[in-house]
Amino acid sequence: MSAIAARWPMGRLDDLMSERNYRPMAAYAKSKRANVVYTLELARRTANGPVEAIAVHPGSAMTGLQQHGNGPLSRVVTPIAARLLMGAAEGAAWPSLYAATSPHIPSGRFVGPAGRDQTSGTPKPAKLPTGADDPAEGRRLWAASEQLTGVPFDL
Repeated sequence: MSAIAARWPMGRLDDLMSERNYRPMAAYAKSKRANVVYTLELARRTANGPVEAIAVHPGSAMTGLQQHGNGPLSRVVTPIAARLLMGAAEGAAWPSLYAATSPHIPSGRFVGPAGRDQTSGTPKPAKLPTGADDPAEGRRLWAASEQLTGVPFDL
């Protein structure tokens, strides 16, 4: 779900704190896109050093999070979606393990499951969400992160 959410138009990185308009799924999409954009910016900033930054998404997995859906529709749709669209929670760790241990994944790449819609399956390099590798967006997010946290991230 994370790779899919990072591509949703509602995940644009304006109004980072959702102060103008909060919608749960839009905030989720925004957080997924920010993870990818920030990691790629970190990879650019550490390109000449020993640090490697690889963006990873686990796909979709049935975890305890889905049990908190609102309303009767969620209680009906979630079990069906779990069977048809989601992998096992254990499989969601595979992309992270692959990215952390494979000598074939360079810094600045995006790794996720290779299955249908990148929801589950064997990990592999994944297609980036459109524009996530834009250096200008990376710089804006980096600066906003410093401003919001009050911590300079000089590398």
